[in-house]
Amino acid sequence: MSKVLFKNGVVMSCNDKLGDIENADVLVDGTKIAKVGSGLAADGADVVDATGMIVMPGMADTHTHMWETPFKGRIFDAWGMEYFTNIHPLVSYTNAEDVYAGIYAGAIESLSAGVTSIFDYSHCIRSSEHADAAMAALKAAGIRATFGYDLRGTDHSGKQALKPSEGRFSDIERVKGMIDNSPESLLRLAVCLSEVTNDSKERIAREIAFSRELGVRMSWHCNKAGEVTHLYKSGQLAADLMPAHGNYMTDEDIDYLGGVGGFLTTQPEAETYAGRRSMSMVARCHRRGVKIGLGIDVPVIMNYGLIAQMRLLFFLQRYMDGIVERHEGQFPITRREGVPTLSPRDILRFVTTNGAEANGVGDVVGQITPGFQADIVLLDTRDFGRGEGDPAGHIVTNSSLGDIHSVMVAGQFRKRDRKMIGVDMPKMLSERIAARDRIYQRAGEQPGKYNKTYWNWGASAVN
Repeated sequence: MSKVLFKNGVVMSCNDKLGDIENADVLVDGTKIAKVGSGLAADGADVVDATGMIVMPGMADTHTHMWETPFKGRIFDAWGMEYFTNIHPLVSYTNAEDVYAGIYAGAIESLSAGVTSIFDYSHCIRSSEHADAAMAALKAAGIRATFGYDLRGTDHSGKQALKPSEGRFSDIERVKGMIDNSPESLLRLAVCLSEVTNDSKERIAREIAFSRELGVRMSWHCNKAGEVTHLYKSGQLAADLMPAHGNYMTDEDIDYLGGVGGFLTTQPEAETYAGRRSMSMVARCHRRGVKIGLGIDVPVIMNYGLIAQMRLLFFLQRYMDGIVERHEGQFPITRREGVPTLSPRDILRFVTTNGAEANGVGDVVGQITPGFQADIVLLDTRDFGRGEGDPAGHIVTNSSLGDIHSVMVAGQFRKRDRKMIGVDMPKMLSERIAARDRIYQRAGEQPGKYNKTYWNWGASAVN
């Protein structure tokens, strides 16, 4: 097995015992981290000079719809519910070839941005061929992926081969037979549930029972108050059920979720761009013991990668903390216990150890620790220097995607010296654009054109 030795970097282990180590080395042997320390040597190792770089765990995206990658920027100016009225209908016109092109491009962009683990919430599945194409794209990219097989079915044409919910159970069983769901596997399976409503209680119970019998984790779009409470009171809530968004969760919901050791995945850019979601759940979850992970959600609006998500959440939470302080008469603003809510170190944890745990791989990645899989990112600070103090502060507030120097997954470089390894970038881009053009042609759409919904009369105008 090949060995790689990272020399003289600032190692952010994200391990409480190891901590941060200045001028430290990391030895990778095969797929795993063998040693972390100073003055390490290894005969025959590929030596990487990490002087002036932060050596950190690969970041984990816990909720993204990667099939949407072909429509990059389509609804950058969307407001309210315009994402749903403009993007979801395109599922009906997306075939397996398009799914492969979109997910592969999204996985490559994620890797380039330092994301080594991702939960692909795949709500484009219309047939077995769509599912197979999604898995093939994730495998080809070499990212550590959780393939989230969606049970809802967002194709409203009525022509999909796979019907929603139980109509997909047999195909999910087929897929499970193709995937080694062990913690160290680069491709794992999860099930994405139908909407949790009063009318769907029995269906949800069957979906959860099916998923647990299969031995896979679950996620769902939690968009209403009381969903978590229902799952708890019906005896179904556990840490293997991860709500996405959760912007309207009550304190009761959050207490139940924290009580079972649960996670919340939030997508700061996606949840703030359209003006319709509260973000108070982040602070409430953090204070009540719910672990938080981050994702990008919809690549039709923002870039892949978690640096922007970390920075927005950090500053947004401080802004919200200030509003509460002023409303409560805490003026002039000063620090007190629990305020501000989040530190840069908290935010970094969301995309490393928390994110890995939320994706079901927290025992093998998310830390620079001997015995863990070598999912590693080199973040370059040489051009302009590292910020003072905690290096987590530099990552959250001072870094950029351009600083992602090298990315390793399971001991294999996927990016090195700012160049993607084994990827034909022009071909990847042209195939992404070709997929977009095919879908638009079938749907009668054009690039840069989408329907804007206006208040009062419900009229639409196309720009």
